[in-house]
Amino acid sequence: MFQQSTMRDALVASTHLDVFHRNADRLVIANIGQAVNVLQAVLLTDGAALVRTPTYHVFAMNKDHQDADSLAVRLPDPAPARRGLTTFSSTASRKDGHVLISLTNLDAANGLTVELDLRGARLGDPTATVLTAGALNAHNTAQNPDAVRPAPLGEARIEGSVLRVRLPPYAFATVKLPVLE
Repeated sequence: MFQQSTMRDALVASTHLDVFHRNADRLVIANIGQAVNVLQAVLLTDGAALVRTPTYHVFAMNKDHQDADSLAVRLPDPAPARRGLTTFSSTASRKDGHVLISLTNLDAANGLTVELDLRGARLGDPTATVLTAGALNAHNTAQNPDAVRPAPLGEARIEGSVLRVRLPPYAFATVKLPVLE
């Protein structure tokens, strides 16, 4: 059995992980049912080759949320919320002296600037990573295993108590900030 996993599948995974994380106080366990080659797989095999899918990268980028304390996400500019829950998703957590924020822009045509109100701690400079591609159906293969892979996102900065992040169309990003306290 085999089913290709695309950038679109990765965005579906990111929004589901956000829902799970936001409901961590009620959710005991959640796991991916198919890990290799089938529906929403994180890994694909092609002969002797093992390929990381875009979904794999979403899981890897979210790993620091595991065993962390969930934080509320506050948007001083409600523009993403006005677009509806179907185009923007986010979650945040704190663990081991860092805050991790996950952001998903599902809009296939437009980038999005997100502003987050940072409260409760003094935070250091952000390190941002983005997963996006040239097309929603972009995918990794044995011949091109890095067609879709995380890359640094330079468009994340703190201005006063606001974190401003510019997301490209159909993108998943994480922003990690050290807690300075």
